[in-house]
Formats: sequence, C-alpha cells, structure tokens
Amino acid sequence: MNYSFWEKYFIESPADVTIIGSGIVGLSTAISIKESRPDISVKIIERGAMPYGASTKNAGFSCFGSVSELLDDIKNMGEEACMDVVRMRWRGLQKLKKRVGEQSLEYDHCGGSELFRSKDILLKESCLDGLEKCNRLIKTHLGLDDCYSLKKNNTLKGFDEVSILNQYEGTINPVSMMNELIRKAINIGVIIMNGIHITEIDQVKKVLNAYNNIKINYENLIVCTNGFAARLIPDLPVMPARNQVLMTSHLKNLHLSSGYHLDKGYIYFRQYNGRILLGGGRNMDEKTETTDEFGNTELIQHYLKDILETIYPGASGQIEHWWSGILGVGNSKYPIVQWLDDHLLVGVRLGGMGVAIGSHLGEKLANEMLTNMDKNNRS
Repeated sequence: MNYSFWEKYFIESPADVTIIGSGIVGLSTAISIKESRPDISVKIIERGAMPYGASTKNAGFSCFGSVSELLDDIKNMGEEACMDVVRMRWRGLQKLKKRVGEQSLEYDHCGGSELFRSKDILLKESCLDGLEKCNRLIKTHLGLDDCYSLKKNNTLKGFDEVSILNQYEGTINPVSMMNELIRKAINIGVIIMNGIHITEIDQVKKVLNAYNNIKINYENLIVCTNGFAARLIPDLPVMPARNQVLMTSHLKNLHLSSGYHLDKGYIYFRQYNGRILLGGGRNMDEKTETTDEFGNTELIQHYLKDILETIYPGASGQIEHWWSGILGVGNSKYPIVQWLDDHLLVGVRLGGMGVAIGSHLGEKLANEMLTNMDKNNRS
C-alpha cells in the first residue's frame, strides 16, 4: 500500500479509544462509548473491506437457543451460567432492534423451529422431557410466557412430525444490520479505518504493528476480533471455528415458515427470497473446522448437501453459492471480558451467537472502558 505522509500520520495518530475489529461487537462498543461520552474520540481498525469474521457472513438468525441447545449448555455449563448467557443474548437482541430498527434489520418475526431426524430419537425424547423445564427457566429469567411449544411438522417430510417452536425468534439480513451500524457509528463521529491488518500488539510501547510498516499508537485499546483473537493474544481461552454455508438458487413452491435448527443448533436453515440458506455441521469434523482460514471442505459440503436433499429434493443440484465464516468458541459459551493490562480490554468468544449477544457485549465493554478511563483520570 502506497500511503502518503498525510494518510500515515492520520492512521498512526492515537484516539482516546482504539478498537480492533469492526464487527457487531466492535461497532456496538464504539457506538455505546460515543452515545455515553461524545467528547471521547474512538477509532476502529478493520482488516477487511467489510468485517472480516462472521458479522456479515452469518446466516442471519435472531435466536437465543433451542431446547436441545439449552439442555446441552445446562449439562456443560450449569443452569446458572447457561441462563446468564441466555439473558445476555435476549438483552442483546432487544438492544440491536432498538438501535438499528426492525426495518433496517429486515427483521422477520417468523419464530424458530427445532426439527428432528429419524436418528435423533434420543435427542427428541430428551427435548420433550425437558420442554417444560426450559419454558419455566425462560419465564423466570426473561419474563417470556410459553416460549417453546410443540408444533406438528406438516411440510418437511424428511423430518419427524414433531417439532418445537420458539415463538420469540426470527431472521435478519446481516449485511443490512452491519451497514446501519456503520452508518450510525460514522454519524456520531467514530472513525473506521479499513484494510489495516494488525499483526502485533506491543503493550509496553502501546503500539499496534501492522502490515506496510504501519505503527498505530493507542491510549486505550479494546480487542473485538473474536475468532481471530488468538493470533494477537495466544493465551486467551478462545478458539476459531469455521462454519460453512450454502445458498441455493430460486426454488419453486418453497414454503419454509420459520428459521430451523437441528442437532443442538449445529445445523440451521431458512428461506430467503425463494432460496434455501443452509449452514453448519462443524461438529462432524471439529479438528479440521477449528481454524481461522476461510474455505469449504468436501466432507462438510457432502453432509450439508444430504440435509438439503431432505429439506427439498433436487436442491443439491441448484446450489448457487458457498462461503464460510469464522466464529470464536471455547470450553464455555460465556463471553470473555478481560483486562490484560490497565489500558487493554478484550471482548471475545461469542459462541456462535454474535447477532444476539454482540450489542450487549459492546455495551458492557463500553461501560468497562469508560469506568476505567475515569478512574485513571482521577488518579
């Protein structure tokens, strides 16, 4: 890159708060800071022309957990931690809708349906046994009545006739969401710099080293790179996870009434403008899919094509587009909010629920940073 003196000076000059990553968490953090303190200068550094990870590559589900996912998380995390994360997701979704607006989100309140295949008989029985418990927990922690209900599956013949509907879920357009967040951030004075690839954080000198001999000074830093965080901070307990996604061409007589989930949320699909969007399956090859490299693999593609044929026979021959996104996961779905020193804050590990939890996490990071800055100014 051939930077002029003026460009290099502008890029390298410190802001009051510098954020790495312009995904939903980075933008939400910046907006929350500026909404609370307009006098504070905020700069976002972004590697890609658009957010590099999953914010514009996800499937566009406005969801907070199917019954099988909640039961699995309770088993692995405990009930209290699981429901704390569910509360974060719900609050994040409400914050997102208020900030962006349902029209800009292209929000469709279509509900979320959990389906079961013939091989999922034990999982189905577990969900049916746990449905009342999940409804009770959602009522207690979110105040929502009758979140989950049994619904007869009359349209998708390749799946069990029993499905479980979450009436409070929906779908969005992730690029429309991000475009509106970018517009709002710029309008309140956030500086967004694209195409700058940070390679190292020098905490001693408070400098970000980047390609093309760019050295960005920072006063206070927030890292919001989620699945790519390990490249900058290797000791964080967060790992990348690749999710592969497909989109078909327009299909005749397609009538998918909601967003759909299978297998504890590892598989998801929906209808978009007469097409089927289908993705996931990383649990079929976790070792290979634990990567921050974009791409598609024959194993996962074959697996998704088989599921696609079950949804709509013949659709595997009408796939128009494949892509992948990089998530940030770990041995817990609880997000990491951690100070690494007095001027460096990290907010990562969204556990595949960035649309839901991102706005809440951004607000939390903003409050943490502002409180710390005020404390440092008083000392």
